[in-house]
Amino acid sequence: MKNLQASPEKVICIVENNYSNLKLLSILLRENNYEFVVAHSAEEAINTLQNISVDLILINLTSKEKSQIWQFVQTSESTKNMPIILMGAKQNEINQVKELNIENIENLDNISMPIQADDVLTKIKCHLQIHSLKKQLESQNQKLQQEIYLREKVENELKEHKLMLESLIENLPGMVYYSSNDCNLKMNFISENFYSLTGYQSDELIQNKIIYNQLIHPEDRKYIWQERQKALVNNQPFQLIYRIITAKKELKWVWEQGKGVYCSDGEVLAIKGLIIDITAQKQVESELTKQNLALQKAEAALIVANQQLQKVAKLDGLTGIANRRSFDEYLEKEWRRLKRTKSPLSLILCDVDYFKYYNDCYGHLAGDDCLRKIAQTIKQTVKRSADLVARYGGEEFAIILPNTSDKNAKKLVELIRTAIHKLHINHSASRISKYVTISMGVASVIPTKLESPQSLIAKADEALYHAKEKGRDRIVFFNQDCSKGTQTYLENNLSYSKSQENISQSFLLALS
Repeated sequence: MKNLQASPEKVICIVENNYSNLKLLSILLRENNYEFVVAHSAEEAINTLQNISVDLILINLTSKEKSQIWQFVQTSESTKNMPIILMGAKQNEINQVKELNIENIENLDNISMPIQADDVLTKIKCHLQIHSLKKQLESQNQKLQQEIYLREKVENELKEHKLMLESLIENLPGMVYYSSNDCNLKMNFISENFYSLTGYQSDELIQNKIIYNQLIHPEDRKYIWQERQKALVNNQPFQLIYRIITAKKELKWVWEQGKGVYCSDGEVLAIKGLIIDITAQKQVESELTKQNLALQKAEAALIVANQQLQKVAKLDGLTGIANRRSFDEYLEKEWRRLKRTKSPLSLILCDVDYFKYYNDCYGHLAGDDCLRKIAQTIKQTVKRSADLVARYGGEEFAIILPNTSDKNAKKLVELIRTAIHKLHINHSASRISKYVTISMGVASVIPTKLESPQSLIAKADEALYHAKEKGRDRIVFFNQDCSKGTQTYLENNLSYSKSQENISQSFLLALS
């Protein structure tokens, strides 16, 4: 049997168990170019109809088997409209078919036996043509129904979109417009929100009773026109912020966003856009600007206050010069810097001679005033900005001299000692002079990795110690002779500290 699914010919299913009839029908159909399949029983016919697409059925079986096939044909979606020709059916068999309430009874026909070739071919051709026309009609009807459905769907979607667009336009925070591209901005369409924005009815604008350009603040009109045209010429959207004057002569700020509608040659046909009232935002921006300016001023004042606070934090409260913390930080910083550049660093330590006696004699207020005068005198004598004068502790002062050799340091200490003498601060309790004097120790080094800032302090302190030992009111420079005594000096201090610690521990043990 040929490949029936691929064949363009009509396919007929012969349901016959009589060999003679089957042979006759086969020859007849084959000679007339009909494809056919054969089934010998109702069960075989039903199986064939389930697996092969046919166009007509010829049946010559028992009444019971015919009924089985009729019922299947009517219940199957693919076969219920299929024409059926009964061969040699009796009247009672046809009545049985009618009793089955077959919907398409017109698809049922009967031919008498014995088989007459012309009769069979005529009825086959007629039913196949009718069946084919029905199929075409059903197909066209389905297409028509599909088109109707699609058209209704599109119309419903358009209605929904229209309603959605109208709702969207109504609920937009501003007004939607469609206008001509002229200096007056003549409106062809404008949403109802125009009234809430301007106080004018939209009909007044559409009918040219008012012109939108006249609502724009006179100072903004030229700029707005130029900016809008600049964007349209370049086929770009535009955003504009300007002022309008309402029907109640109120001033409002608006934000406009729009774009051009162009014809094929690039000419601007119209403009469509959205205009929103931003007056409230502008007021907020103005208030924020004021607050930001106030905040900037406050921040600037805070910076100045912090700078002053930092400055105060690094100053000695009594004398107004740098304090010990500032001294330590600056010495550490300059030590690291000069270690890299391999440049000299000098340090001067000063001590007011017999200052305890001064306090005992003149009182602490006078002593404070004395320290202030000495501190300011030293500071005025040390003129370089890179040099630091600090109160080292009690009646001691320190001077850090970056990039200063021992030779240059010597010149400076002489000036300081002379300046203190010229103050002529009375000191009747002093054992060396009737005026206040100071002793100074000076040390100069080139910082290296092998030493530290503390080693420089130790050297200057050793020199100061020798200045006091030699009678005070003098300057001593740390040198090799001093260095011989440095270790002894440090050891003596260490021994003294240990002895004090031992005494304290003994005292505590005695109390326990």
